[in-house]
Amino acid sequence: MRFATALTLLGILLAPQLASADCPDGAPPWWQRYARILWSAGMETGDLSQWNGVDNSGSAISTAVTAFSAGIPPKGGNWVLKQSVTGSSGGTRMQRFPEIDALSRAGTTFYVSWWDYFPAKITFRPGDMFSMFQICSQDANGVFSPIWAVFLDGTNFVPILGWSPNRMAPVDGPHAGQTGPREYSSTVPVPVAQWVFFEVMITPSSTFTGAVKLWMNRQLLFDQTLVKTRFPDVGLGGFQYVQNTAYGSGLTPTPASHYVDDVTISLGRMP
Repeated sequence: MRFATALTLLGILLAPQLASADCPDGAPPWWQRYARILWSAGMETGDLSQWNGVDNSGSAISTAVTAFSAGIPPKGGNWVLKQSVTGSSGGTRMQRFPEIDALSRAGTTFYVSWWDYFPAKITFRPGDMFSMFQICSQDANGVFSPIWAVFLDGTNFVPILGWSPNRMAPVDGPHAGQTGPREYSSTVPVPVAQWVFFEVMITPSSTFTGAVKLWMNRQLLFDQTLVKTRFPDVGLGGFQYVQNTAYGSGLTPTPASHYVDDVTISLGRMP
């Protein structure tokens, strides 16, 4: 753990200098080619040990399964992460802490990417919801809350980017002069029965200097700049992390499942 943390901090500290290093023939800087990935999870260990923790509430569970046993095509290997809401409501959250916290405190822009497979469209009525990814932070009192979250529309299955989904994000935001929850909708539905590539760029900030971008299959869906992404470093506040989730209520089908593979945290977009 100490060695991995040291490598993470080294990459963060050297990134600005290495980015400007001379490279022949217009090639990307060497750190982008070789030190781009700070952490990854492919579940090829046959379990969830590459993650920091599993947080389940209500009727929901995350497990490592083989693509063959799930009846889906493999992606990066034989094993994948299966996340399911198995009852009327629940949430399961897979989390990664050290790299995100170090990057956030350094103010370094980073990227989280993963492949996602939905066997079928998940539907639900107004008043219910389904969330697949969250950017979270700890407030001054030690309470953890989602600051930004990616939801799916229960009718047309398009992604929705939400600020302060549980009304617990910083009072002012996401942009200067704004308060209260916000939703930003896209027009491109998530494809079903195929692997879909998601990328999220985060410029961490407790002031209005941060940014959140999301791409689906290389198409930019959301681009929010001059926003907050975390709580300030006051009291117990400031800690930031991300989580891949299956979190919702009133879902059809039940269980409502999706599969995740080849998750990375990196200093640049993945090729």
